[in-house]
Amino acid sequence: MQPMEPIVLVTSKWGASFNIPWYLFLGGMAGGTLVIAALADLLGGKREQYQALSRIAAYITLPIIIVGGLALTFHLGKPERGILFPIFMSNYRSWLTIGGWIIAAFFPLAVAYAVLWYFRTGRAPRLIVAILSIPAGIGIALYTGFLLSGSWQLSGGYWFSPLWDTRYIPVLFLISGLSTGLAACGLVALAVDHFRHSGVVWGELGGAGETAGTLSLIDTLVIIAEASWIYLMLAAFAAGDVGQKLVYGILTKGDLAPWFWWGVVALALALPFLASLVEVLLVKVLRVPADWLLYVKFLMVLAGGLLLRYVIVWGGEIRKPLPFPPFNVY
Repeated sequence: MQPMEPIVLVTSKWGASFNIPWYLFLGGMAGGTLVIAALADLLGGKREQYQALSRIAAYITLPIIIVGGLALTFHLGKPERGILFPIFMSNYRSWLTIGGWIIAAFFPLAVAYAVLWYFRTGRAPRLIVAILSIPAGIGIALYTGFLLSGSWQLSGGYWFSPLWDTRYIPVLFLISGLSTGLAACGLVALAVDHFRHSGVVWGELGGAGETAGTLSLIDTLVIIAEASWIYLMLAAFAAGDVGQKLVYGILTKGDLAPWFWWGVVALALALPFLASLVEVLLVKVLRVPADWLLYVKFLMVLAGGLLLRYVIVWGGEIRKPLPFPPFNVY
C-alpha cells in the first residue's frame, strides 16, 4: 500500500486576535526607536539636528512600548500574571519569562532616557543610558521573534510551526523593527518641521525635519536588507522539508499569498523603495520639494511592517504535517 497523505493541523491560538500581531509590531518598533535615539546621540555629537532626532526618538519610544506592552499583557488570561511575571512565571527557560526580563530592563532605560532629555541633565549621564539602550533595543526587537519561534520548538530543533523558524524570524523582526522605527521617527520629524514652519514653537526640536531625508535613505538600506533576508528565508523553505515547502506554497501561492505579496513585498518593501528613488530624483536632480512623498513612504513602511506580523502569525498557525501512518505499509 502507498502511504496516506500527511495530516495538516491548523490552529488559531494567536492569529484569532489582534493582540499578538500588534505587540510584535509595536515591540519591534520601540526597540528600533530606542536604538535610533541612542545612535543619534552617540554619533551625532552636539549637532542640533541629531540631538533633536534623539529627543524625538526617545520621547516616542515610551507610548509605543506602553501600548505594545498592554496589548501583550491583556492577551493573557490573567493580566496580573504578566505584570508580576517573576512570581507567576517560574519556567525561566520560557521565552515569555525571558521576554519579561528583557521588557523589565528595556522600560526603565526608555523612561530614564526620555527623562534625561526632558530635563537636560547633561550629556555624560545620557550617553551612559544610550550605551545601555542599544543592546536593550536590539534585545526587545529580537525577542518579538523568539517569542514566536521559541513557543513551538521542541527539543532537538523540531518545529511544530515551520514558518516560526528561529534561524529567520528573530532577525527578520529585528530588521523590520529598525525599518519601522526609522519610519516612525521620520514621520514625527516631518510633522515637527511642518508645524515649525507654520509658526508653532517647538524649542530644541526645531532641527528635526532636516534629518527626515537622511532617515529615508538609511531606511532604504534597511529595506534592502529586509528584502534580502525574506528572499533567503523563502529560498530555504522552498528547498526545505515537507513542512517548510507547505508554508512556502501557502505564502506565495495559497491563502496568504495576497497578504504576502501586496501587504509585505509591495507595501513594506517595493513601493517604499520606489518612493525613495523618486524622492531623490525630485529633490536632488529636479530641486522640487517632496516632503509629501516621504510622508507616503513612511506610512507605507509602518503599514507593511504591521501586515508582516499578521502574515507571520497567521502562517505560523499551520503546523508541520504529520505523516499517517508514520511508516510505509507494504
